[in-house]
Amino acid sequence: MTAAAGDPRILLFLGDASVVDPMVHAAVREKLGGDSLAVDFETFRFGEHPIAGIEASLRQVGMFSPHRCIWLRGFVESRRSAAASPSRAGKEDEDQDDEIDEGADEGDADNAAELLELVEHGVPAGATLVVTAATLDARGRLYKWFAKNADVRDRRMKLEFKGARRGRLSESDLRRAAQGKLQELGVARIEGGALDEIVRRSGNLVGEMLQEIQRVVLAQADPSQLSAAGVRSSMRDLSVGWVFDLTEAVGKRDLAAAEQLIARLLSEGEPPIKLVALLAVHIAGLVTARPIVDRLPRGALRMRGDEFLAGPGASLPEPLRGWPGYFRLLAASRFHQDELLRLHGEVRRLDAALKSSSIDPLLLFSRLLQGACIARACAPRAV
Repeated sequence: MTAAAGDPRILLFLGDASVVDPMVHAAVREKLGGDSLAVDFETFRFGEHPIAGIEASLRQVGMFSPHRCIWLRGFVESRRSAAASPSRAGKEDEDQDDEIDEGADEGDADNAAELLELVEHGVPAGATLVVTAATLDARGRLYKWFAKNADVRDRRMKLEFKGARRGRLSESDLRRAAQGKLQELGVARIEGGALDEIVRRSGNLVGEMLQEIQRVVLAQADPSQLSAAGVRSSMRDLSVGWVFDLTEAVGKRDLAAAEQLIARLLSEGEPPIKLVALLAVHIAGLVTARPIVDRLPRGALRMRGDEFLAGPGASLPEPLRGWPGYFRLLAASRFHQDELLRLHGEVRRLDAALKSSSIDPLLLFSRLLQGACIARACAPRAV
């Protein structure tokens, strides 16, 4: 039951979760209709469930719709199974691809091979498989299979700037990255001064800037255009560094520092909805990183940062490489996975409470931060 070329039953979305996740929901809603989303749409977060278990869910019959959708969210390709040797990277012969895969270390978790086996078996009529990933290695057999047989929607930001280093860009590079993100989001009219305002407020951190641009665009009455005034009224001033301070306090489970910072930000007029959006993104990142922590060599995160990056960190998936990935793994190691999943739910409840309740936002945030920062007796230490 191998899928035909361009089979619409198998979709691959590549890019940052903040960009592709809304696209997944739109695609699934189009296939299922709103009434059956609750029962005929199932999400498998990568790392929480075995890939082999997805096949059984695909073969179930829809309850209120002739269709059924399964989403493998946040897939991370294992390095060895994806990479081809430099001398063979440009060759397309499938027999040579087989030799590359057979040369991988049998001890490595071969996520790409498991997913490839799943999609090669095919998707039953009436079912749709959606896979999202930050990136896939174009040299690997998995990506080549998707490119040939599936509906691939690549929304990755292609940042190829000479000035890029540890996530920091020059002002001209920041401007080009911002303009590319606005075009990706469908902003057709960028009024004079809008890019200047974005760069001035970016703090020279490209990842945070791109996330903030998306929130700014969504906040506009007409998302197809953006003015300097719209940026000034909607975009946080990331250059003050409070974003890192807040995520660091939560990651270190430092309740006093986190509560003091939230209290100051609220008193300065920072919108509570923006703060909860930041926490949601941060905790979702920790949820994704926590399974990787369990697969690190014992004592890896007790190494000096530069030693970790040159050793175990060099073979990590692309989103977790470098200093930002190292600090995310370090923060994730201080939580159990069930704690992070619970906190992710608490953030959603906080968002709903902020929108529907008259309770002082500081009290609502304080309740969340206590749950995040007060470690349970069984909470793990950094490994």
